[in-house]
Amino acid sequence: MSASPEKKSRSSQRREEEQKDRRSVALYSAIGLAVIVFAVVLMFWNSGLLQRNLTALDLNGTKYSAADVQYYYNSIYASYANQYAFDPSTSVKKQVYQEETQMSWYDYLLDQALETLRSNAALAAKAKAEGFSITPESQTELDAFLAQLNTAWLSYGYNSREAFIKASFGTYMTYDRLAELVGMEYLAGDYAQSKLDAIDHPQADYDTYYQEHADELDTIVYSQLTFRAVLPTTDAEGNTIQRTEAEQASQLELLKVEQKALADEVRAKLEGGAKAEDLAEEYKDQLYSSSLSRRSTGASASNASYGEWLLDPARRAGDVTLSGQDLSSSSNYYVVVFEERLLDENTTHNVRRILVQAGDNNSTPTQEQYSEAEKKAQELLDQWKAGDADEASFADLAVSESAESATAQTGGLVSNITPNSSYGEDFLSWSTDPVRKAGETGLVKTENGWYVTYYVSSGDPIWKQTTTAALQQQDFDKLAGDASEGWTVSTGMGMNFVKA
Repeated sequence: MSASPEKKSRSSQRREEEQKDRRSVALYSAIGLAVIVFAVVLMFWNSGLLQRNLTALDLNGTKYSAADVQYYYNSIYASYANQYAFDPSTSVKKQVYQEETQMSWYDYLLDQALETLRSNAALAAKAKAEGFSITPESQTELDAFLAQLNTAWLSYGYNSREAFIKASFGTYMTYDRLAELVGMEYLAGDYAQSKLDAIDHPQADYDTYYQEHADELDTIVYSQLTFRAVLPTTDAEGNTIQRTEAEQASQLELLKVEQKALADEVRAKLEGGAKAEDLAEEYKDQLYSSSLSRRSTGASASNASYGEWLLDPARRAGDVTLSGQDLSSSSNYYVVVFEERLLDENTTHNVRRILVQAGDNNSTPTQEQYSEAEKKAQELLDQWKAGDADEASFADLAVSESAESATAQTGGLVSNITPNSSYGEDFLSWSTDPVRKAGETGLVKTENGWYVTYYVSSGDPIWKQTTTAALQQQDFDKLAGDASEGWTVSTGMGMNFVKA
């Protein structure tokens, strides 16, 4: 006997409900599984394991992660930021490094980071293959660096060593990996230096380099008188002057005409035989600034608006030019007199000094204040002599006692002093005395106190130091290039995690 239609309907309804329940269970199970998977992925992502394990750079079979590349990128970034090469307040991805190719600063810095990593890896591999080890001095520095990592986080207010490392060396960096990277740097550096020290360039190499780079290495001697057109921002009572854009532009144009006329007047007088020093005195109330017999290397002089004129081989003593430069809110007019071009062969001198301030630096010291400063300077010198009496202890004393903050940071070191340097006459005379010996000390009076001085050493002329550094860079590039010759290089997904 067959079921009634009513029973069949109820049976069909139950099956539909059961199927619906199963679908709901399946759906919620899938959602629950997805949530669990997402949570696991998120936890894995936040741990940094993914970023540390994905390959960012493969150098001849050795894989480097985003953490490794980030370490080198941060180092290169800091180096260029310290040189004010770009605006650190704006993303380097938005700043153009090269107009012609529109390469961003980020791309350039990343290229430099990858090249540095490649060089270090290749040189370290070469060192290991030859059984070369880092020097004892480098090992001491490395040990000190690693020891500092274990305590520095306390001083900087971090809650752990790991938090400090992540903040300082990249989000995905670990202590162990950082130790490996820094160790590789020391090994590569020591190995390269050992090879470079063995290279003795003959004079012919210096001559050839000079001939090719004379415009950079020569010293240009010239005088410069500057007139500036700039609108005052406050009145005689110190109140801010309000101007519309049109008023500012109009008034600035009038000032430019006035200052340009003065510059033309001075130029004509110089071309008529007047001396720059006499005109600097005659126009001292109208001049913005003056610099007499200024000495600049060609490399520095080339950056001026009249640099090309200075470096023209046709330049002769007494030549005069006038160069204008419009700035954002002012205009400068430079009247320039060429004096001579030469290769400066003056020996350089390196000196450490400790400034003992006389008075408060707001007024000319009295004789009594000078005497008090001299007494303290002598006490510091006696204190140094009673201790280790070496360069290191003098540098330490400069850090703690010198009133001259700029040099105190480097242990009082003043480098590459020549008779033409723009230091005080007494200090310059003491520092460049040809009979001065390494380790010799003294007291030198200055306009605002006394210097305790320590003669470090003499050195090559600046042009030769520049050439030596350039030749060594060429040697290093060849050494690193040879070490990585034939290497395969490829990038991976990990490169996406390198942060600008």
